[in-house]
Amino acid sequence: MIAWVQKQSIAIRLCFAFAYCGVVYALLYLLGAHAVTAVSLVLLTVFPLAYGSAVQLVLDPALRVSLAKVLGWGMIPVGVLCAGLLIAQFETLICIVILLPIFTILMLLGQVGMRALLRRALVQAHSGTLHVSLLMLPLLAVPVVAQFDFPKADVRVVTRMVIAAPADVVWANTYEIAEIQPRERVWTASHNILHTPLPIDAVVTGTVRQLRWTDGVQFQEHITDVVKNERLSWDFVFEDMDALKAFDPHVSPQGGIVNIQSGSYNLDTMPNGDTVLTLETQYSLTTPVNGYLSLWGEVFLQDFHQSVLSVIRIRSEAMK
Repeated sequence: MIAWVQKQSIAIRLCFAFAYCGVVYALLYLLGAHAVTAVSLVLLTVFPLAYGSAVQLVLDPALRVSLAKVLGWGMIPVGVLCAGLLIAQFETLICIVILLPIFTILMLLGQVGMRALLRRALVQAHSGTLHVSLLMLPLLAVPVVAQFDFPKADVRVVTRMVIAAPADVVWANTYEIAEIQPRERVWTASHNILHTPLPIDAVVTGTVRQLRWTDGVQFQEHITDVVKNERLSWDFVFEDMDALKAFDPHVSPQGGIVNIQSGSYNLDTMPNGDTVLTLETQYSLTTPVNGYLSLWGEVFLQDFHQSVLSVIRIRSEAMK
């Protein structure tokens, strides 16, 4: 069958490569990597490696075409798939922007690995049996990856802003945040380019701080420590998972991949009477690419922190 596929058009061969990766996905699922865990495993590890090796094997088994050209051919259906997912709203732009670089790098590694194997066996490069054997190699990783426990990374994102107002005024605009107006918003890359949800307001009822963001996002901060004019700490609680689909329709904010845990505001008075307001968010990641994903977490959370702290500063400095 491999020999027949290799004689077909590039489009058919690419379709075969994707179908092959579908088999990898099915095996992961059957081995117990269900739901979100399966998505993490497939998108971040086995799927791009398998796809890269399959693309190389079905498009250029004799190594007559450059690595870059084969990679470019292989990225065509990936681009079409990403566009389709966006149009169908099955994925968000945030997810695609984060995952596409990982997918591309691992696809390239799979392609390079397959080229190395083909080069070593070039004397038999037209053997159908050899090609089938090479195509089966990535499947050997399935039972290993499906049972693998990824490392956990604890992450802290901290943002500080100096506000020309006394601590009691800053506290009044921090503890609860009235609805944010368009003129109070600052430009950020994640909000203005990637269109991530924007904060709207924060209302305290008892020991629960209820937050609303755009796109229907809602969640709670359960207050764990409060000292008026000094600090406010909380644990995040996400009761309505549907209210977070604007970020990622598949990944829970307190699941096996990411766990958004807690946060705090701290107010420190400077000698001149100004206030340093610090916003901190703590979360954990459990993936094979924690370092890479934490960089995106820094970008998104810093932008969110800046957008909220800027509103507090504008309001506080107008009241002093």
